[in-house]
Amino acid sequence: MKKTLFYSLFIFLASCTQQKTETQVATQTEEETVEEVRSLFPFSHTDTLMQGSHIVIYTIASQPDEELPLVVDDDGTKFKDNRFSLEIIKDEKTLFSHNFTKADFRSLLSKEFQDHGIMDGMSFKRAEDGKLYFNTCVSYPESDMSCPFILTIGPDGSHTITPNTEIEDDDVPPPPAL
Repeated sequence: MKKTLFYSLFIFLASCTQQKTETQVATQTEEETVEEVRSLFPFSHTDTLMQGSHIVIYTIASQPDEELPLVVDDDGTKFKDNRFSLEIIKDEKTLFSHNFTKADFRSLLSKEFQDHGIMDGMSFKRAEDGKLYFNTCVSYPESDMSCPFILTIGPDGSHTITPNTEIEDDDVPPPPAL
């Protein structure tokens, strides 16, 4: 009887160990098949400038947006698209406040950039003639292929988006050495 009890206990423990191993293998397999979704880090930047006699404070913030469709590159890597918010306070009153996504640029983007690009940048460019200009772009993730735009905010809070056809000083290569 002791031998039977011993063998029964041995078989029970062996089967529990076997089940645990199968569960661990199944869990490891599930974890390995979970696909990584890449995203940019959220950020926020606030700055103040004088525009004539007016004090202007702008805040640019960005974050990956769970509600926007994922973008998949040619290698199958998935990326979260981004939402950029721009708020402009002029003389302590809100002049402009808008959340931008790639959809705001849709009419200016090729089908490829609509499908495979993400909104990935916005920065202050200059203030001139009562207007504020911001650089922004839609790019293929983790590449140097982008569609740059100029976002212009008028003195009345209106805005326009146009392709950026200007060559930045930083983009001009140095003259060849003689």
